[in-house]
Amino acid sequence: MNFHDPEISSVDLEEFMKCALVEAELAGQAGEIPIGAVVVIDNQVVSRGRARHNEFQNQLSHAELNAMLDGGERLWKDYHRAVLFTTVEPCPMCLGAAVMADIPHIIFAFHDNIGQSRLSIETNPYINRHIRSYIGGVLEDKSIELFQRYAPDDLDYILRFQK
Repeated sequence: MNFHDPEISSVDLEEFMKCALVEAELAGQAGEIPIGAVVVIDNQVVSRGRARHNEFQNQLSHAELNAMLDGGERLWKDYHRAVLFTTVEPCPMCLGAAVMADIPHIIFAFHDNIGQSRLSIETNPYINRHIRSYIGGVLEDKSIELFQRYAPDDLDYILRFQK
């Protein structure tokens, strides 16, 4: 499931996914699951996040949530132009947070069939009306490489659910 709003046609998806991959690398180096995210507004990274579960001893410290929380006033004012880039398809919690933050565009690298977030977009009218772009597979191989290096057991688990 990919759909693309023309509003973001000028956004270089690979360039900004590379920024999210830097965050994922930092997470992996810190002993976290290698997931990173950035929020982009008007072709500028306005906030960054990475998985920090162990550091904060908190299961809610997902990369996407951390990036959105770091968005501050810029995300508050310009949410309607925001694009969330993440190295793994958002889980249901992070998808819900993006919807509640009114972020209309979500771009991800690695498809995650465990969380089934795309089913929420397809079947829930409230979620569907908030998300205008949902694009997966951008630099997916780079995200998978990070999992192979830092979290091979997690990758094996995720791949068991891939179609």
